[in-house]
Amino acid sequence: MTEMIAWNLAFRCGNGLGNAPGGTAVTTLPSQPPSGWTGSHGPGVRWEHWPRSLNTGLPMMHVLTLWLPADFQRRGPQFPGIAIFAGEGQFALEDKSPIPSAEATDPFLRDLAATENHPGLLRRRDVIDGEYAIVWLSDDELAAGPTAPRPDLRAKGKYVDESEGTNAWDNVEPTTDIWLIPRADPNSGKAPVELWGDQVGPDGYVNPSTGNGLADWAEPLFALSHLGGTSFPIQAMPDGLTPWYLELEEISGLNFGGGGNAQFDLESDTFDWACG
Repeated sequence: MTEMIAWNLAFRCGNGLGNAPGGTAVTTLPSQPPSGWTGSHGPGVRWEHWPRSLNTGLPMMHVLTLWLPADFQRRGPQFPGIAIFAGEGQFALEDKSPIPSAEATDPFLRDLAATENHPGLLRRRDVIDGEYAIVWLSDDELAAGPTAPRPDLRAKGKYVDESEGTNAWDNVEPTTDIWLIPRADPNSGKAPVELWGDQVGPDGYVNPSTGNGLADWAEPLFALSHLGGTSFPIQAMPDGLTPWYLELEEISGLNFGGGGNAQFDLESDTFDWACG
């Protein structure tokens, strides 16, 4: 059995790789093709399958699409990658939801009536009712590459998002390539747990904190978006993380309260974020 690897997400920054889209390059570009992308262009799903916010009806904002290493393909090889989306915010009101209608004269309402849940769709909602989605993708949907959302169908001044959330039409971010770079991490293949002092987790997970800051080995791993390995939640460790999770910093239009990050587990139902 091969040892599981954890991976950093590295982003194209000019002619090199950086730790965040639009940041400073810290190393050269790899020779292998990218592993995905971030920005407003989503995966090659049918428009009817682009996830919609449940109350506003607006298409959710695409955050990233990623081919996953084999260990992280937790829904099987028929779904070799994922896309992450963010949608309505804490002030979305159900009683103001648009009513879809295939017979409406309003093109937005007709378009909304045609929507269907993607077969790989998983919805997540945070503690303040912000909405997120994970979509497990097929090879063809990944291979289609960055795909623009349909142009805005709203009449001027209609269906304005007042939820403090995000959507594919109002939140526009540039497309940026992502590479997965192996992460030298002693916690690769181990489930993150809350630890104190010299405690060690049940499967050998080690604490990145010394009590006076981060351990030397943990310093270069901190504040990086990554798959697996050591988790650095801004507040408490979420319960139920497995070795197969994605930790995201505030990239591509995400807002975790300023200086926050989130954990999306690809095996369990765990999802959480906290602000700085």
